[in-house]
Amino acid sequence: MTRSLILIASMLLPLLTSCQSYNWVVYANPSVGNAKEGQQCQPDIIGLGPHIDLTGNEAMRVGGLTKARTIEYRVANFLGWGKECIVAHGE
Repeated sequence: MTRSLILIASMLLPLLTSCQSYNWVVYANPSVGNAKEGQQCQPDIIGLGPHIDLTGNEAMRVGGLTKARTIEYRVANFLGWGKECIVAHGE
């Protein structure tokens, strides 16, 4: 029983460690009440493919922002497949 449990746990451990989901604040100022939001997302396939603009300029353009209050970098993937986003909040 114990041996089979250890075997199952060792098989599932790589799956659990390959899940990633995190947010990083790239730029922050005090937020305003009725802030607009713009985001730029790209698929993240094992680190290949197009990369997003970490400055937040493209997210600001998409959201119609003229002044950024907060810019966040968000990643969510499983086994190398997922998406990464830059989200800009502002006026």
